[in-house]
Amino acid sequence: MDIVEFLEARIAEQESAIRDGSFVLGVSEDENGSEDKTSLGKRMLDECAQKRAIIASWKEAAEGEGISEPSEARGTVAIARRAMLTILAGSHREHPDYDPAWSPDLPTDIAGDSAKH
Repeated sequence: MDIVEFLEARIAEQESAIRDGSFVLGVSEDENGSEDKTSLGKRMLDECAQKRAIIASWKEAAEGEGISEPSEARGTVAIARRAMLTILAGSHREHPDYDPAWSPDLPTDIAGDSAKH
């Protein structure tokens, strides 16, 4: 299983859990102060769609550049797109199918902090 297949499977699991109601974080309030149980689920499904868009963008670019494995990415843009995949996968580190080789090297410095030191 490569990182793209892994991410697509996690997104499908999340969407399924949201739709069948087994993934409930709580409720939010609408502008009238009433409970809005649909808004959180809708936002979460929107997030799944956005993740799918990132993956689709990767696939399109990889196909255009003849890349079959994300580790083959070369050049600034290709590496940035690969980084998006590893960042998305990083939220699933505890999953048994997660490959530690996908672990993103996230920056620890906050932009603008270097000027303060």
